[in-house]
Amino acid sequence: MAERTNMKDRTQEAILNAFNTLIEKNDFDKITIQMIIDEAGVGRTTFYRYFKDKYDVMNYNYMRYLQEYLMSGKVQTFEDFFQIMTSEGTEFFRHIQKIFDSNGANSFQNYLYEASFYAVQMVFAMRGHPQLTPAEYLQYSFLCHGIPHLYESWIKGEYHGLTSEEAAKAIYDILPAPIQGNLWELRT
Repeated sequence: MAERTNMKDRTQEAILNAFNTLIEKNDFDKITIQMIIDEAGVGRTTFYRYFKDKYDVMNYNYMRYLQEYLMSGKVQTFEDFFQIMTSEGTEFFRHIQKIFDSNGANSFQNYLYEASFYAVQMVFAMRGHPQLTPAEYLQYSFLCHGIPHLYESWIKGEYHGLTSEEAAKAIYDILPAPIQGNLWELRT
């Protein structure tokens, strides 16, 4: 069973690496499933065993980097997280620059909203507040809709003169108090 899991991990990793190689050289809308499977050296059936489309690869790739940074021990607050997300030297930053050009219901913008809102809900749950009130839901939904747009603007260089640290602090400072502070600290 461990060998099967290891093979699955290697195959999935090959597909993700192929996508990352392609996104560095191509616009997202130009990348096809055929290009991904050719680069990864896998068959079409194998690709679909792991992912439903290129948007699924894009989103899983983002979530993989996100989880890696969150579990690294370097992230204690959302400010730490924003610092990593705005640091041009990170591998993560390099891979997502072109995927903001994806459009439609499966766009990276929509996925970032969903991932941001999920993160907010997880912080509340970890702090002993499992369900948002309707007013909190509205407020955090509004906030999370803005995060992808702000992040895209940052990546495209629209905030000239701000360092990564200054940008992270500015973003963190607009967060409501209930989600500031240590992410891993339980609050009641």
